[in-house]
Amino acid sequence: MGNVRKWCVASMLLGALLAAGCSKNAPCSTDPSKIETARADVQTATAKAQGSKTELSAAEQKKTELTRQVAALPDPKELQAKLEELKKGSGR
Repeated sequence: MGNVRKWCVASMLLGALLAAGCSKNAPCSTDPSKIETARADVQTATAKAQGSKTELSAAEQKKTELTRQVAALPDPKELQAKLEELKKGSGR
């Protein structure tokens, strides 16, 4: 008996949910000019985002290049040792 009762309750709940989901939508009270303004704002924001992506990409490339240049620089300790050696040779 318990299974039949559970099945009936489940069927009623499912029917109620389906009936509630089929109700009519409320009419839209938004002004069409506001919708167009929002669309324009979205397009502007999308363009800015694309520009920011481009700037970020360029900055990352510049950072990579600068990192390579820094890695290629000689070690300051070696330069200091060479300077000291040159000072000794010049009589200072």
